[in-house]
Amino acid sequence: MNVAADASAAVTLIRRTLLRPARPVPARVRVRVAALLSVAGSLVYTGQKVYMAAHGQVGMPGHPAPPSVQAQFEHPGLAQAGNASLGLVAALVAWATVARWGDRVPRWALLSALAVAAVMQSLGAVIMMGRADLAPGHLGWNAVYDVVSGSVGLAAWAVVTVSYWLRTRTRARNDSPGRGRTGGAARPAHTAVAAHAALGCALAYGLMKLDWALGGEFLMRQAPVPSAPLNDLLNRTPGAVAGHWASVALALVGVAAALHLSGRFGPLGRIRRTALLAGSWAGCAFMVTRAVGLVGYGFAGDVRVLAGLGSVPSAYEDLARDQAFWDLVLWSPYWLFFGTCWGVAAWRYRRAR
Repeated sequence: MNVAADASAAVTLIRRTLLRPARPVPARVRVRVAALLSVAGSLVYTGQKVYMAAHGQVGMPGHPAPPSVQAQFEHPGLAQAGNASLGLVAALVAWATVARWGDRVPRWALLSALAVAAVMQSLGAVIMMGRADLAPGHLGWNAVYDVVSGSVGLAAWAVVTVSYWLRTRTRARNDSPGRGRTGGAARPAHTAVAAHAALGCALAYGLMKLDWALGGEFLMRQAPVPSAPLNDLLNRTPGAVAGHWASVALALVGVAAALHLSGRFGPLGRIRRTALLAGSWAGCAFMVTRAVGLVGYGFAGDVRVLAGLGSVPSAYEDLARDQAFWDLVLWSPYWLFFGTCWGVAAWRYRRAR
């Protein structure tokens, strides 16, 4: 009898822990949009791999692998078909996070699959953006598509993954012993939108710096830095690589700060709260000042250089104009948006507390 009772208790424990349905909090509209974008991107990837499998080649349409790589695959069609199946699985995983049938999947199982799919899809997006030729003289629709679709894919998978973790975490807390089920969705307040946007900016910056630290060059040549530091970046000097890793660590601090500003971890003590607000206001001031152009690069300096009003040595004129162009259309808007989000998030956090 004791053996049977122990076996029954073990089965019950397994059902309550490993087989317990996730039942996440219902997804909001922006999360559903992100999930649909993730599904669409995965299906496009699947179609591209099916196309390459039909042609018996390795790579992507318009970007086949070099002959030396093609020779390494005895059956390239099968390899591409396998990649197509992975894309289909990724689409199902993203769909499961917002679909009703996905509510019955255990949290640990879907969260594990989601993490793997998000990492693989994000790496693919980074590779796709890295191969784009972003030189103004050669900029074409293919490069624009690679950058836009890759950026949207990165953001969408990040939103889907973080949202599912938070929504299932909220329900798990509500269903834990002693709490009882609330039946309602503990949705984040509108005041957390700015903090979430700052989190996304910090995460994007950290991923770019991580790519640089690991040997990638995504947007490196478009970085608004002087010629000598740019050469250090391209040559991967020890100081430049150390700076990349320091930036990754700083981005992680920014992610943690943004999560605190969103109210995910409850109230802080006076000292930590003061440090959080001081750092947020300092980041806001620096980023907005940099975007406007009061220190070095920014809107004011970019317009001056592109209009031919700046004093630039003739040897660096082409480089300066190229950097001013990308700073005007990419970096300055990014820093302005990032800094504004920090300021709004800190202001609302201060009022809410």
